[in-house]
Amino acid sequence: MGVRKVKAAVADAGPLIHLTEIDCFWLLNIFKALHIPDAVWSETVGQNRVPQAKVLELNNVHRHSLPQAEVTRFIQENGLEDLQIGECECLYLCQQTGVPVLLTDDLAVRKAAKRLKFTPVGSLGVVVKAHQLGRISLADAKHYITALYDVSSLFVARAIVELAIEQLYTRSEESQRI
Repeated sequence: MGVRKVKAAVADAGPLIHLTEIDCFWLLNIFKALHIPDAVWSETVGQNRVPQAKVLELNNVHRHSLPQAEVTRFIQENGLEDLQIGECECLYLCQQTGVPVLLTDDLAVRKAAKRLKFTPVGSLGVVVKAHQLGRISLADAKHYITALYDVSSLFVARAIVELAIEQLYTRSEESQRI
């Protein structure tokens, strides 16, 4: 059996930055395809917050230049004026490509994604999914989740971190019983 991967995702800046901050950017290789709009590329790679070499090592990244007139129309039609351009480009890209998963740590973007029928997944969710797919051990998953709280610039409540760790243990125990 080959390595299991999640089909595809569109990536906002947050998870790219936060996973880089804790040296587990490579976890993004759980996706067969990782779509990054130009505005997010500029905010991350363009500002040296994520090294371009790390992005290119993944071999699953697809960078997208988007028609700004269409993105502007999408923003207006969907009431997204309060979001940043990278976030809006991500939502537009989800719609245009049919990719239902949006990697984002921003609460307002998560709400907008749900309203538009997309599935938001944050940095914590990427770590959990990597563990579920057998790509990292339980101990590594716990370490990365804790580091997202302790080391990265991600703003997340300690209760959410503890819940994520608890779910890791519950799922690990369930898989051992099978």
